Amino acid sequence: MFRHSLFWALLSALLIVLLGNLVLYSKIAQLPLPIAERLDLSLVLTWLLTGLLALPLILLTFKPLFKPVLALLLLATSLASYFAWTYGISIDADMIRNVAETDVAEVGDLLSLELLAVLALVAGAIWLLWRLPLVYPRGFKGMGARALMLGLTLVATLAVPWLQYDLLAGPVRNYRVLRHDVSPANWLVGSAKYIASLTQAPRQFQQLGLDAKRSAETKPKLVIMVVGETARAQNFGLDGYGKNTTPELAKAGVVNFSQLTSCGTATAISVPCMFSYQTQADFDVEQAKFSDNALDILARAGVKVLWRDNNSGCKDVCTRVPYQETAQMAVPDCDGDCLDMALLYQLDQQLPANPQDTLIVLHQKGSHGPAYYKRYPKAFEQFTPVCASNEPKDCTTEALVNSYDNSILYTDHVLAQVIGFLKGVKGYDTGMIYVSDHGESLGEYNLYLHGAPKWLAPDQQTHVPGVTWLSAGLESQLGLDQGCLKERAAEPHSQDDVFHSLLGIMKVKTQLYQADKDWYAPCGSLKLAANQKLARADAGGQ
Repeated sequence: MFRHSLFWALLSALLIVLLGNLVLYSKIAQLPLPIAERLDLSLVLTWLLTGLLALPLILLTFKPLFKPVLALLLLATSLASYFAWTYGISIDADMIRNVAETDVAEVGDLLSLELLAVLALVAGAIWLLWRLPLVYPRGFKGMGARALMLGLTLVATLAVPWLQYDLLAGPVRNYRVLRHDVSPANWLVGSAKYIASLTQAPRQFQQLGLDAKRSAETKPKLVIMVVGETARAQNFGLDGYGKNTTPELAKAGVVNFSQLTSCGTATAISVPCMFSYQTQADFDVEQAKFSDNALDILARAGVKVLWRDNNSGCKDVCTRVPYQETAQMAVPDCDGDCLDMALLYQLDQQLPANPQDTLIVLHQKGSHGPAYYKRYPKAFEQFTPVCASNEPKDCTTEALVNSYDNSILYTDHVLAQVIGFLKGVKGYDTGMIYVSDHGESLGEYNLYLHGAPKWLAPDQQTHVPGVTWLSAGLESQLGLDQGCLKERAAEPHSQDDVFHSLLGIMKVKTQLYQADKDWYAPCGSLKLAANQKLARADAGGQ
């Protein structure tokens, strides 16, 4: 019996459910229910999930399939459980996309002794499984044994929700958030959705903004857009944080957008979303891949566009425009994992010999975790003690937050250097836009990192900093009222505005453009036109 694959199908299902649902059990333990009810709920869910997993495993009790499938389930469930437990993350299709699109450097930041220990234990378990001499059902008798086991398991599994309906109904209805913690269903469903999105029939590429036209001006514009990484408004000095994490920006004459929300909670969603014509309410990342974005429209209108990356790529935003990667730029003192000042290396050499309207996008590594201490040079370790670890739970909250704050302090310096660069450029009216892709959790609600489902994500993951700086010449070109812009910056905004603000600041007009979503237009040409109309009306009435 103990060597029979049908027995191991049931036992393996139970072990995988217990191993994979540590986070689920811990959250059930915190529900506002009587302790006996919480215990009953945990037991009933364990029974139900074990039965549901055992059903397909029973069907796979064939020698070529059974052990490989069990090994994959054990490895994937163990990793999912480890990261969910360690960082408090929820696993869905977007999280699977994040994992699939991560780079080697990011993977390296997640390696730890604890993770290596987990991998070693899983490898040992898989080795023992492989060595185990199992007996498999054969022939018609074997088919009968499988059918009998399937029937008994199905009856036992379905009996639970029928007999315990009252116990399950309330929590399932009232605590739907827990569904993202049910393993291995969470990573299996998430992976299936992600793979399905990749295997859809090829879409026809949709060109947008074919009517786009650039206004001719006497002086070309140079705008640098800095796409931040993992910066949250809560720790941004300009947004009222108790520590002065933005001392250089505070003196640089910038306008701070204090109520800016992100499209998503991960780079793979927020970056393509902010450059897309789609709004966050209806954003489809696959549709964005097969549609023109703001960069494409600007380039077609005659704007020189360059994307320079110090992160994990542009997430298909820059596919049709020139692209540079800091790791390939022979930056001094950079071993392939560069600090963000590398983004400015020989940047002046990228400007056209004959000045023309130019947009340069700089994609930061910013405050990417969990190894925040790697995101800044030692000279910027102003807030101490720091967490010199990639395991947040190994550090005190104070040390973890200090490390993160130092990374924001360095971003402040990088942005100030961008402004300094723009001030020194001749032959252009210049400007800078900074928007972080998403925020970060630093232990609030027992969550770390980012990537929570948007509807569930705390403010720390969705409230992001946004800053702009304009030269006097560009302000004049836009007819901008600084006082008006500062008032507008205090209002709620979202990353939906980025698409229209880029078109607006480069003075590119298309039917897609919406002036009310442009950071600048309501305080520039639109305000000027409204004032002129009001003045004419007043003059006519006298």
